[in-house]
Amino acid sequence: MPQNGYTLGRDIAVDIVTAYGTLRIPQVISFEAKPSVSSLVITPLTGLTDELLIPKNWSGTIEAERQDATLDAWWAQWEADYYNGVNRAAGTITETVEEVNGSVSVWRYTNVQVHFSEPGKKSGDQTVRQSMTFTAQRRIRVS
Repeated sequence: MPQNGYTLGRDIAVDIVTAYGTLRIPQVISFEAKPSVSSLVITPLTGLTDELLIPKNWSGTIEAERQDATLDAWWAQWEADYYNGVNRAAGTITETVEEVNGSVSVWRYTNVQVHFSEPGKKSGDQTVRQSMTFTAQRRIRVS
């Protein structure tokens, strides 16, 4: 629930669907997505510069605190499939946001490729923070 007119991180839910089904991460800590664009600068004889922005894709990071082998097992399956020549389909990520006005916004990232980029540092009395990075072709408004 938003607070005092601000969206909080807990107002957001993230669902990741991969070629193997829904990836249920027990403890998601953060989710970040950023658009990528190409820039084309045009300078005519007048010297006044125009810039064209061309959307390319989206990229992002999902961080989790390790509570079980979910991400490790998912990556082991992905890696095994790669070496066995399995053609693995892309996935989707759905981001649901409870807005300050009480409405709900839903965004879908399409043709998602997920990379288990950080299995986590293991040390003493510390939790193990893991992270995944992803790329997506598009971010589409669902509602």
